Amino acid sequence: MKYIFSLMILFACLFTANAQITANFTGGDTVVNTAAVNMDLRVTNAYNTAALQIVVTKVSGTVAGNAILKGSVDGTNFVNIDTFATTNVALQTEIFPITPVYYPYYRVTYTGTGTMAAIISGKGHFKGKL
Repeated sequence: MKYIFSLMILFACLFTANAQITANFTGGDTVVNTAAVNMDLRVTNAYNTAALQIVVTKVSGTVAGNAILKGSVDGTNFVNIDTFATTNVALQTEIFPITPVYYPYYRVTYTGTGTMAAIISGKGHFKGKL
């Protein structure tokens, strides 16, 4: 009986250790002036928590704008979740904690302001697979 119980604990630990992924947003690009760029991320499994990280790297000009995190059930119709306002520095990042993970689709829309060029990219880290 102790042997079976020990095996059950071992399997539970292995399951927990492998219950996380890191995924890249697709569609990140250079934002020029007042243009808008979308980055998308599809979650293919059910997770308890996530951390979505957005990185904005200055290329030229005076960087300013907003990154809006959005979620969707169908991948077409998105609702706003949170906003990150950028300022004129060389590199800036924001991490959006998501608990619980409601949506199978996430999008970040970055819109620049003024005369600027910046590169936007992002990753998501999901853990606690259901």
